[in-house]
Amino acid sequence: MPDDAIRPAVPDDNPRLVELERACPQGSSLLIASERRDYFFRSTLYGNHYTLVAVDREQDRLIGAMAGTVKDVLLAGRVRPATLFYDLRVHPDYRRTVLGRHMLKLWNLMNRWAAENGSDLLFGLVKSDNQNMMALQQKKKEYRFAGRMVVLSRPVFREQPLRRSPREVDLTRENDWISGKVWEHYGGRQFFPADFRRRYLTEPMQASGLFSCYCLEEGDSFASVGLFRVNRTMHTRVVRLPWHYRLLGPVFDAVRKMVPVPRIPAQGGIISYCHLFNHLAEGPRGLELWRQLVGFANNEALREGVTLLMSAFDEQDPLLPLFARGAINRIDYLLGCLPFKSDVPQVLTPYYPDIRDMM
Repeated sequence: MPDDAIRPAVPDDNPRLVELERACPQGSSLLIASERRDYFFRSTLYGNHYTLVAVDREQDRLIGAMAGTVKDVLLAGRVRPATLFYDLRVHPDYRRTVLGRHMLKLWNLMNRWAAENGSDLLFGLVKSDNQNMMALQQKKKEYRFAGRMVVLSRPVFREQPLRRSPREVDLTRENDWISGKVWEHYGGRQFFPADFRRRYLTEPMQASGLFSCYCLEEGDSFASVGLFRVNRTMHTRVVRLPWHYRLLGPVFDAVRKMVPVPRIPAQGGIISYCHLFNHLAEGPRGLELWRQLVGFANNEALREGVTLLMSAFDEQDPLLPLFARGAINRIDYLLGCLPFKSDVPQVLTPYYPDIRDMM
């Protein structure tokens, strides 16, 4: 492949990058494809990105793409620059072809960029059942897996009763207070972004209008959650349903006439979602207030017309089993990293899930 067939992505590539992602569904028995309005929206939340595309110039098509960003994150209490790889995909038509194999060159160029941009390490999240990435890690022993993140999905299908409604935190007037609360709870976790040290949301996140923060206070107890309305910028489409979902679909449709039950999307149907983040619960009634907030978030998601309410947790987070009680799906991600500096800590847990990575 000529050198000029691998190049940085430009805004005019957006339609083809959106189509490339749609053509690369993920999953095994449940196969879903992401459909975004704007491929580059994610990079605006980070504030910087480096995206390379491989182009089949004869066909004027994208073979594949890979994207990364540089974050300042806390590792063992020290702010360090780190490169996150957040997208890697190859169009199915080019897999196991001569042109497709040239994606290895793109991978090597991205690795070189990460090593030369001043980062102390490279990291990324890999689905635990991604056999291709598992095989790559076995070949390239310098990469290691250093933690695990769990993403849980709760179905949104009925209004949850609330004892009282929370209030939305005014992030202009109350930023110092709520960001201080987040820092107290999460600041000691690995990969906590320095951007969030004194801000609940970065300026691009706040400008997007997709993020909110809600809280409940009662005596000496307090709880808060953030809500990301991902459904307003992307959704997923069902490419293939597991056989048991296909069987249950008509049953649930019939039962729904009598009682509320989760809706199973049809093949070709849309799954949309909202995402919770920054879970806080303090005081003797903190967990009870947090449960009320999760119920409120469910009702907000219902009004948005979404299918799922999701959240990501470090595998040791004490709130994980509580949120899991209402979940219908769990996806495990491994935290992979490649240190460029010898003093990068060996232990990289507990992990802070950055909400910007969850799309």
